[in-house]
Amino acid sequence: MDSRRLGRDVGWLWAGYLARSLGYFGLILLFTRQLGTSGFGQLSLFLAVTLGVSQVAGSWPFLAVPVLHAQGRSIGASFRPSLYVAALATAATLVVAIPVSVAIGVDAAVSVVAVVVASVALVGLQGVFAVQQTEGRMSGIAMLQTAERVVALVLAAATAVLVGLDVVGAQVVLAVASLLTLVAGFAVVGRRQRLLRREPGEMPDHEISTVVDAVGAMAIVSVCSYGIAWADIFVLAAFKSDSDVGVYSLAYQIFSFVTQLTSYWLVAALPHHARSAASGEEVHEQLPLPRLVTYTGIWAALVGLGGVVAALLLPVAFGSDFEATTPPLLLLLGGSGIFIATYFAVLPALIAAGRTPLIAKIAIGSVVVNIALDLALVPPLGVNGPAFATFAQTLFASTAVALAALGLRPTIRLLAVAAPAAAATMLLAADPNDARLLILCALVALVTAAFCLAPVARQLRSRGWRVRPRAW
Repeated sequence: MDSRRLGRDVGWLWAGYLARSLGYFGLILLFTRQLGTSGFGQLSLFLAVTLGVSQVAGSWPFLAVPVLHAQGRSIGASFRPSLYVAALATAATLVVAIPVSVAIGVDAAVSVVAVVVASVALVGLQGVFAVQQTEGRMSGIAMLQTAERVVALVLAAATAVLVGLDVVGAQVVLAVASLLTLVAGFAVVGRRQRLLRREPGEMPDHEISTVVDAVGAMAIVSVCSYGIAWADIFVLAAFKSDSDVGVYSLAYQIFSFVTQLTSYWLVAALPHHARSAASGEEVHEQLPLPRLVTYTGIWAALVGLGGVVAALLLPVAFGSDFEATTPPLLLLLGGSGIFIATYFAVLPALIAAGRTPLIAKIAIGSVVVNIALDLALVPPLGVNGPAFATFAQTLFASTAVALAALGLRPTIRLLAVAAPAAAATMLLAADPNDARLLILCALVALVTAAFCLAPVARQLRSRGWRVRPRAW
């Protein structure tokens, strides 16, 4: 596998996501200031539904595009069966999602229409990203994702200035922004690929079974992932107030920024692993342990430092109403935000190797752990309960996939290198204003980074790399 090209692809995705996230944080800041904790909690329920449809119906069928293309199909012939499956899954999911929306209070006629528009647009964007992923155009994914959030921010700011922004207005803004981005993205990729029409002489491609055989088990993973990500919001809504939902939702939105960065490794690495698997390379050969340890340790250090920054800046950025967001955010970052790096580092190799049934079983176990602990911990612990539940299921899933791909001793090494930063960040949640805990968390993160970078520096020196003073 070409590690240099993979690194470049991940770099493009991260750059785009960072730009997108700046727009998204501006959007969250605008929403929290305009809507307050209760209104932001109601908007979070809208997001829970629309992102749920996207994840359940759109995230898994399009994984087949790079896999089928690696097996010799054209991109269009790989895309069309995935699109058919995604369309059927979207229709079936909306049959459930619309009544659920009404039941949880997203019941205005405009809101229901916004749910449908946003859900379909987000599923369509998954397809556009899959084509760009298969083409190796990670820069295109980065630009399109950035455009989606910038459009939403501009529309939201204009609405707030001109007529004022309420919950329904925010829902409409998000739906329109996703739809406009889908139209633009499909127009761009449609110029390069015959996505909806077969080439002359090409075999019929209405083979839904090809998608199901390639990645069908990932449908179970997608449903379980949605349960893991958003069950917390529904359980909180059942036991606590809209304000509590808003407080935790802000923590989870910021935490999602971290998990999305790690998940882009799957986007960038899957085509590479698919080619390696097709050539007969074993899973453990595609995942060299020294690189995984370095990657995991550096990621843990970065998240630990990010936790310190969040503890200092979050109350300033979002106001005193959201001060209670800091402890659950630190628990999420320290537990799930750090250990999930192992999960996404290993996952694409297992998918490419056809081990999706195993991933599905792990996902089922994870969602059972998450929901059971949500129900047990939310009533006594409030907004901190879902954070502990998310940590437990992430540790379970990361350990399980690492054991399946690498074995016991490598798994212990991966978890051990991340554990100090995770423990320090979660400890900071006990009192985010304690200067001693802030210093401890920062020191642990820096020591972890130094420990992981030392072998890299030795390797560079052994190859004759030297730092030479610049000639002025």
